[in-house]
Amino acid sequence: MQNKIFSFDIILQPEFPSNSLVLIQEALRITNQYRIDEIFKSKLISINKKKVRSSNGQWWKVDGGLEDIHNPDFIIVIGGNLPVQIKSKKLFSILRTAHKNLSKIIAVDTGAFLIAESGLINKETVVCTHWETKSNFIDRYPHVRIVDNIYTINPNGLMFAAGGVSTLDLILECVKKIKGKNYSDEIAQALIYKPRENSTLQKEDHFNTSMVNLCQKSILIMEKNIETPIKINEIAKKLNVSLRTLERKFYKLYKMSPIKYYVNLRVKFARNLLFYDDRKINEISSIAGFNYNSVFINSFKKMYNKTPSEYRKHFRNQQLDETITDN
Repeated sequence: MQNKIFSFDIILQPEFPSNSLVLIQEALRITNQYRIDEIFKSKLISINKKKVRSSNGQWWKVDGGLEDIHNPDFIIVIGGNLPVQIKSKKLFSILRTAHKNLSKIIAVDTGAFLIAESGLINKETVVCTHWETKSNFIDRYPHVRIVDNIYTINPNGLMFAAGGVSTLDLILECVKKIKGKNYSDEIAQALIYKPRENSTLQKEDHFNTSMVNLCQKSILIMEKNIETPIKINEIAKKLNVSLRTLERKFYKLYKMSPIKYYVNLRVKFARNLLFYDDRKINEISSIAGFNYNSVFINSFKKMYNKTPSEYRKHFRNQQLDETITDN
């Protein structure tokens, strides 16, 4: 009796993260190679059958367009940079039809935005996306349940991976469910990787016994208070140390005061929004905890030698220059 071949159609959006794609391809390839059989087959899909550029500037040749999707076992949507992501009615229709025909739908990184736009998410669906785009997702889809886990699997066949290595975690879980643990373990061992549970958080959210570094604990508090910064002496109180002790630790480890570190952290947060988001500069300034736009601009320029507007324009020009097709 011939073994079933499981099909994966992978839809690539402009500026998609190539690391996620490579991890998927390698996981599927390893099983086929070890078993000397085609157990998994995959094809790359773009919106218009043309080459797609990934976020690292590489061009990827695809196997077909949306019209070449024919009831695969899995559809994987690897999202790209939000400002250049292509929202296609045809794409949404294909996703809805595939879901109705019981294809599993996997959204990687900002692919979650496209699944939301397609109307497939209901009130029971649990979503995750990359932590850098979570606030944007909440703004757009406030009624959708979103978590900080590395991936989620829903009973209705929708799955979400936050991006990066979490893509591999989810693919390994899919392989385990359809072929068994021996298969997923084989892939993990070949990639020298220890799979993580879906309950794993993208970023540490609590203090633990291994986190003895006072600065690390301080930084966690800072990260939780970006939009409404708290005073450094309040952080010291929360950690039951003196302000002087905290300052001394930061100078020793980072060669800067905790105040400066906190400002830099908020500037980096704003930088990510400039890259992923279309909100105005003054809105981003406020979200990053700066009461005055001028302070934000000066702080940003000190770190990146460009104003926020110049920084955004620089990367937008790169993204929009032949983003979709290789002419």
